[in-house]
This record gives sequence, C-alpha cells and structure tokens, in this order.
Amino acid sequence: MFFMPSSGLIFVAIYGFERQNLDCSQIFCYLRSVSKIHEKVKILKGISGKFLSGRICAIMGPSGAGKSSLLNILSGFKTTLEDGEILINGKYCNRNKFKKKSCYILQDINLHRELTTLETLKIAADFKFPSIVSVEEKMEIVLNVLRILGLTAKSSTRVEHLSGGECKRLSIALDLLTNPPVMFLDEPTSGLDSVSAVQVITHLKDLARAGRNVICVIHQPSSRLLELFDDIFIMCNGQCIYNGPLDNMVAEFEEAGFECPQFYNRADFALEIATGERLGSLDNLINKATRRIHCVTGEILKDQENFQEEFLEFTKVLDKQERKRRSLNRDIDQKYPISQWKQFLILLKRSFVCISRNFVVTQLKILTHLFIGLVVGWIYYNVGNDDPSESKIFYREYLNNWYGFLPYFYSKIIVEIPCLVISTFSTLIPIYYLTNQPMEIDRFFLLANIHLLTMLIALFAGLATGTQFGTEIGMFFMPSSGLIFVVFCGYYIRYNELSPILQPLTFITFFRYIFEGSFQAIYGFERQNLDCSQIFCYLRSVSKIREVMDMTENTYLLDVL
Repeated sequence: MFFMPSSGLIFVAIYGFERQNLDCSQIFCYLRSVSKIHEKVKILKGISGKFLSGRICAIMGPSGAGKSSLLNILSGFKTTLEDGEILINGKYCNRNKFKKKSCYILQDINLHRELTTLETLKIAADFKFPSIVSVEEKMEIVLNVLRILGLTAKSSTRVEHLSGGECKRLSIALDLLTNPPVMFLDEPTSGLDSVSAVQVITHLKDLARAGRNVICVIHQPSSRLLELFDDIFIMCNGQCIYNGPLDNMVAEFEEAGFECPQFYNRADFALEIATGERLGSLDNLINKATRRIHCVTGEILKDQENFQEEFLEFTKVLDKQERKRRSLNRDIDQKYPISQWKQFLILLKRSFVCISRNFVVTQLKILTHLFIGLVVGWIYYNVGNDDPSESKIFYREYLNNWYGFLPYFYSKIIVEIPCLVISTFSTLIPIYYLTNQPMEIDRFFLLANIHLLTMLIALFAGLATGTQFGTEIGMFFMPSSGLIFVVFCGYYIRYNELSPILQPLTFITFFRYIFEGSFQAIYGFERQNLDCSQIFCYLRSVSKIREVMDMTENTYLLDVL
C-alpha cells in the first residue's frame, strides 16, 4: 500500500512541522592518525551542500569518500563541529534541538523480534509522546503510520516473521511517529533485494512529498532506484563534485569533459567519475558544486510554495489539533517526553513480554544450568567423603531520546534477577547433593547467598566492561583480567605463602571473598567431621581442612560484605 498525498496531508496537518531546508558550508572533519599521534587525517575537506524540504536526496560516493561522516555531522550524531557551519532555513541552528526534532535511522535494523509490528509502534509511541496525548490519539497516530508505510496487513505479525523490506519500513515507522521534518537514513536499502529496495525508497519519496527533508546515503543504486531520487549529492575524497537535481547531473558532468555512454546507468557513471576511472576535470566539478549551493532554482521553490499553500489552507480548520501540536513541540525541549518512572514501567513491561514469548530460550537457559550442575556433580560424585563455572536496539532508541539510561538499566536488571536466581539454584542444588554435602538447609542457603552475589557481580562486571570497551575488547578483557585475580583467591596458593609484596593483591580481588565465603559455608559453622571409607584419613577432620587451607577463622560475614 503506497502513501497517498491526501492521507499524508491529514497526518502532517494534525502533527505538523515547519519545513526545514538544510545548508552546510565549508565542513571539515578530522580523525587522529594511527601512526602519528599528533597528526590529524582530514576526512571532509571544506564540503558544502544544500538539502531542500519536500525532496529526497541521495548521498553517493565510493567507499571512504566521507558519506557517513557527513551524515553524522548533519544529523547531530557527531556533536562536535570542528570547522564550518550548518544552517536551517538560512539561520544558525541549535544542534541539540535540531537533533531532537530530526531523526537518524541507522543502517542496522535492531528490533525486538518477539514483539508484533503494532506492539513495537505502540511502545515507541509511549516513549515519544508526553502524557498530554491520550491513548486513543496515540493509537490513531500508530495506525496512520502503519497505513502510510504499508504495514497495516502486518500489524499483528511478529518482527521475526517480517521480511527484510518490512523490517526496514518498520524501522522508519518508529521515527516517523513524531513526524520529523528532517530524516537521515544510512543506507536504507542495504541487505534488501531490488523489489524491497524500490518499495522502501518509494515510501521515503512519498514522505518527502509531504514536506519532509529526506537525506539518504546510498551505495551504488540501480537505474530504477536512482530514478526515485529528486536530488543527488556525490562525494569524492571528502569533497562534493555534484549537488543538485538528478536530471541535471549528466549534463553537468559532460560540461566538465566526462562523456556518459548511451543507455548507461547514471549511478555507475557518477561513481566511476568519483573513483577517477573517467577522464575529465574533477576540480571543475568541485568548483561548480560549491557555487551551486548559493542559488536554488525557482522551479523547486515554486513547487514547494504550491504545497505550502494547500497545507496552510487545510490546517485552518484544525485549531484544536494545532494547539496540541504546539504543546508537543514544547515538550521536545525537554530531554525526554515522559518521566523516568514511566520509562521504567514501559521497559519492564516490554522485557517481560519478550521473555514470556521467548520462553523456550528461558527454559533452555535453566536446563543448561541444571545439566551443567548434574555433570559437575556426577564428576565429583561423593567426593566430600574423601577430599576437600542489549546494544543495537538500545543504541538506536537512546540515540533518538526514547528513554534514559537508568530506567533501561533498572528494568533489565529486575527482569534478569529472577532468571539469575533460578539458574543459580538449578546449578547449585545438584552439585550440593551429588558431592554429598550435609543436608542442612541453613548451610545450603549460606552457600547459595555467595553464589547469588557472585552472579550479580559477574552481571554488573560484564555490563560495565561491555559498555566501556565494546563487545570484542570486553570478551578479551574480562577472561584475561579474571584469570590474573583468580591466582590470588587462595585456592592455588595460600595467602601466607605469597610474597609480602603480592599479599595486598588478595584484598582487591572478589574471587578471594567468593572462595572464602563458599569454603566457610561448607566447612564452617561447626560442621561435623567427614565420613571416610579408608582406615586413616588426614582430612577427615574439618579443623584439619580449615588449617590446610589457612582458613581457621570464620570470615563469612566479612566475605559477604
């Protein structure tokens, strides 16, 4: 189902926006050199351009040309602008406010697979709209967005069962709820077949016709896909070689000495020029592109004025909705439209829904811990008688100001704790029983307390490391750093045998307190001597075991603290 101007006009009128033309002038971007610390590599070299509302523009160029860097700067994703200026409707803009009013749709599709299309949009609406908007009005907006992007028939379908193109449209729909005047998209057609790619760009073109400024980074589009764009912005080595209407692109290139073969894909022709495969004057193109941004053709402005007159005429009869729209725009100045408590409740509800619908995985987690416990217990069976194991949706949602960090953090922790407790007991019960430990309920819960605290420490350490260093470095850092501290836990070498220089390290490793606490829970609190089938067993006496391990004093409470 394609977006028709009439339905789109109603949507824009009720939740309207000010049309915004975007200009950038002499933008420079630098990255620090890897080989030379004090040297900077220039990524964008004084690039200038103009992006008009009511039109869809494709940013094209070879790999490394600076397309994503430019998009990050324009969208506000890269907040520090080292040199240059960005104008909205010819005026300097507050980049933080502009970032809240616009939307940036990343290349990767990060959605909760367990939710349906309708549920995904309803939850997004709960985050994006303040309390002044009623539930009925939110539902009206959600249904309207579903209709605009052709997803009405898929409203009750889970995300995991959607096609790639439908997932991409749903990703766009999430940010379309607040009707942003400017939309940035990083390769919206990546990973899609030609038919799905055309459908996505067609919907984006319809959104642009409703007055939005749609800017996309596109990598080597087909001829059919290229025809859907109004304007083209071609980059080469951090500079712009063409910025203007698609229909004028080939003529501009031919004036600079680049001849386009007949029936040749214009996108391929432009990329071949940008990569230097075609002979001609690139400097001439760069100079023309710089001059072009200072004069916009009257035909484009005339088309926009015609739509604006129709738009203003329609909105005269919508005074009530217009007052609500202004109230919504005032709420944009706040960091989040709803309180942190409401954010927490929404996130908690979403997490429970995802877990309940992914119950097979939850069961597998519990059964895995139970199986590991049985295996470990079987390996050490009866040994006690003889001798003493969420950030590409968060990023996207946090980046677009859906909710704050703390509500997300607390909701995840609260949802994880029940599974954490079940997993801990599923592992501990068979190990405790099969190793022939005393059937004393208080002793068991003393040991379980240590294991629960250990799981919490591991959870928080993993979250902190993953947040700070990323997944790849975190997966290397956590095991390697943990192995160092395991050496000083007291199991492999007793504390009194360590060098005086190394002994202080035992007080800063939580592995020491885990090992000590577990040992005290099992062999402390006046435990009876062990059973032994041999005539002489040196470690039959619990006091002897404590003496050998250099843990004669009961430090359980200190270990817990």
